[in-house]
Amino acid sequence: MSEPTDAKIVKYQFEVPIKRSPADIWDLMINHIDAWWMEDFRALGEGSTVTLGAEAGGQLVETGSDGSVLEWYRVQMITPGKSLYLVGYLAPDWGGPTTSMLKLAVEERDDGGVLSVSDALHGNVTESSAGAAEGGWKMLFNDGLKGLAEK
Repeated sequence: MSEPTDAKIVKYQFEVPIKRSPADIWDLMINHIDAWWMEDFRALGEGSTVTLGAEAGGQLVETGSDGSVLEWYRVQMITPGKSLYLVGYLAPDWGGPTTSMLKLAVEERDDGGVLSVSDALHGNVTESSAGAAEGGWKMLFNDGLKGLAEK
């Protein structure tokens, strides 16, 4: 029998300023997710599509060209145009079991909008895995979403 391990909790947050209106940022984030979800973040490979059902119980899903499906997150709560709360799970194959509770919020700032990202990870979490999660989201939201929004 395996020895039990202690679960850990790690929280992080960051902001991504984007030179577009909050309404434009929200629209891109919710309705055009496949356009900014970068290839390096597609777990099911080239040709997959990413969709988001923006309602409580909706799913952030990647569908592979061969019919494979991965649920990245499930929507816990949405305040249209303002905030999206997501809950996702990381399987042991990818370093879990870990639960991620991700909040994305959009608001007006001086010269456009800002996307606020906060995440709380619970389970088999290490400094390295939390750093990788934060770094991945920073890359995806800065290079992917912001990159498309400010084109």
